[in-house]
Amino acid sequence: MDDVIIPVAFFLILAGAVVSVAYFQTQRNKERDRQYADAMNGYREAVERARSEQEANRLQLVELGHRLEKVEGLLRSVD
Repeated sequence: MDDVIIPVAFFLILAGAVVSVAYFQTQRNKERDRQYADAMNGYREAVERARSEQEANRLQLVELGHRLEKVEGLLRSVD
């Protein structure tokens, strides 16, 4: 009976160590995933801002193109 206590205690301690290491690794991975999600959300917002600014720039270019056509028409009419 005394020969069984030491191996059982050893395996219980080993199992407890494995479970605790796995638990802390899981917690660390959850925190890393949360940080990754926050970073992706920031990138998504930056992309949306860039898209809206790009659309505004495109509209300004179209407006400038129309104005340039009008100026070209005026210059051709002077000839």
